[in-house]
Amino acid sequence: MSQKPATPLFWIASYPHSGDQLVRSFLQYLAKNLGYRPQEPAAIELLDRDLPWDVLAHFYESVIGTHPRDMSEEEIAAARPKIHEYISKTYPGIPVVKTHAPRGEFYGVPSINFDVSVGSVYLIRNPLMLAPIFAMAGKKDVVTALKLLATSEFRQPTSDTHALEPWGSWSQNVASWTNADLDGDLLIRFEDIAADPHGQLGRIANHLKMPVNDKQIAAAADAALVVHGMAGKKPQSDAWKGAMTKDQVRALLEVHARQMSRFGYLTNDVLNYAGLTREVALNSAAKFEELARMPVVPVGHA
Repeated sequence: MSQKPATPLFWIASYPHSGDQLVRSFLQYLAKNLGYRPQEPAAIELLDRDLPWDVLAHFYESVIGTHPRDMSEEEIAAARPKIHEYISKTYPGIPVVKTHAPRGEFYGVPSINFDVSVGSVYLIRNPLMLAPIFAMAGKKDVVTALKLLATSEFRQPTSDTHALEPWGSWSQNVASWTNADLDGDLLIRFEDIAADPHGQLGRIANHLKMPVNDKQIAAAADAALVVHGMAGKKPQSDAWKGAMTKDQVRALLEVHARQMSRFGYLTNDVLNYAGLTREVALNSAAKFEELARMPVVPVGHA
């Protein structure tokens, strides 16, 4: 790829399974309407071509000259800002990049390169829905999924196609992108997209300053909903009740209640189902978050 002036990047950030695929599909269809690669299709298998993920292994091979499987965690952390600069200067796609990394430091290095960034959209989803989704996607039980969502400093390991990516716990990830309330940040709940796709996806298009009208937004939103099997489906906010026991819900609240409360997920219905008072849930989560701030030795390191 040839060098070009740096294009400031917008981030589509989220904890996994929180809607980034749907949002990227929507933006891909919008871009096609704007004439971007007009002869080529907008397709889910081409999302990384148009709106890349910052952990794709080929970026590391291009910038560092090494596949990430041959790099240590520290080396991958040090490479992340270089990868972001490379994308901003060379990538021929839309200047929108996906990440699941928390916004902070990873081995003392910024996980997001602010020098080449102009803003973000953070997608958040109720963890009561994420736990069964992770269990199903990973072909594991819900207890294993709950442990993953609660794991401080969690990293998704390197694979043949992707570099190691820090996720943190669900609460860590959410707090990292929402506590600062920086200029250029936009927060969108997945549940609100499901309830009002035209309106909420339109907010994202406007935030990214895309020159599109309401008709184009509606067409792109509808196309993305079809691709992801969401067209015509009404959101079921309490679907988690059929997938999790009361003890499992209670365990989740005792870890994530503080962040859930901030975004309207800690409802009286949820608390009653788990048999917890709001005060007990919030105090328990506060203690867990305090423990999570203690230094953690990275996996595989003495």
